[in-house]
Amino acid sequence: MRGAMKNSRALVAWLVGICVLILAIVAVGGVTRLTHSGLSIVEWKPVTGVIPPLTETHWQAEFTKYQQFPEYRTVNHGMTLAEFKFIFFWEYLHRLLGRLAGLAAFLPLAFHWRRLQRGMAFRLAGGLVLIGLQGVLGWFMVQSGLVENPRVSHFRLAAHLSLALGVLVYYFWLILDLWDLRDLRDLASEGSPRGEGALAPVRRALWGFTGIVFLQIVYGAFTAGLRAGFGFNTFPKMNEEWVPTGFLSMESMWADLLHNPVTVQFVHRWLGIGVLCGALVLGIASRKVLLTSRERWGIRGVVGLTALQVLLGIGTLLWVVPLGLAVLHQLVACFLLLAAINLNHCNRSTRSVSEASAASDDV
Repeated sequence: MRGAMKNSRALVAWLVGICVLILAIVAVGGVTRLTHSGLSIVEWKPVTGVIPPLTETHWQAEFTKYQQFPEYRTVNHGMTLAEFKFIFFWEYLHRLLGRLAGLAAFLPLAFHWRRLQRGMAFRLAGGLVLIGLQGVLGWFMVQSGLVENPRVSHFRLAAHLSLALGVLVYYFWLILDLWDLRDLRDLASEGSPRGEGALAPVRRALWGFTGIVFLQIVYGAFTAGLRAGFGFNTFPKMNEEWVPTGFLSMESMWADLLHNPVTVQFVHRWLGIGVLCGALVLGIASRKVLLTSRERWGIRGVVGLTALQVLLGIGTLLWVVPLGLAVLHQLVACFLLLAAINLNHCNRSTRSVSEASAASDDV
């Protein structure tokens, strides 16, 4: 049993490392977007692209390739090589971190494949596939900006961010499963049964709250892709109007919700307030029930992170999207989503102690 516990801890540490890499990718991705660096590398070379330009000749060759595309001709015409190196750095770092995440997911899995319980091995392989798909989707997004209008599609940007968060949640759920198995094993050794937590009656509401958090993040990507955050930089009103001029002004509601920067920012604002209200209701309601320590701290985390996220969102808007604040706003959104996922994991139906204990011996 002691050996199994040691292996379990090593596996958790490995998965935590992958999650940290994904969070770094999201943060650097935010910097890449805000510095307009995402179209600086106009080719996708999954293997050889890991080697950056090493000589002035190589740098000039990369710069020449960039100059053939519309972003240089219409936005950055006259850019110096030094300025190109700056935007190249952020896109290169973003792609490099993606490659490192892939290696971090693949190499230990290949080395320990036969030592892992089959179900866990295939779940880890599934995460590796998702990381690979994320790389493909990232290039698909970049391609949408290598055109006459040099802006990436906000739909592809949202899809790219959504899949990154999906991969993050996938590995985080695996971590929680492993911790859960260890907790159940401890209860089994004490002869204590375990049932559902006090939050079980509101399971659907918790998943609904998580869904709204995710939708809010998607609308954050729409806001970024349409550069909607650079307009209406007042709060709570939008240029002294509760319902701004231009809201729902397109030919259909769906077109407005998906393409109109005014409507997208309006929705993003009020979804954020809705998430805050939902978190406060959850916090108040939870005071009336007996919670485990994990559930209690989980709810505090959701409430605290939601409040912080709203303040960061307002600050990002009022100061017209400063780089540091905007990236922090994006990162806190990730942590809020993970906090909501943690609550849902606390709240799920658990397996019997004997089944969990037997399964954990094979991890």
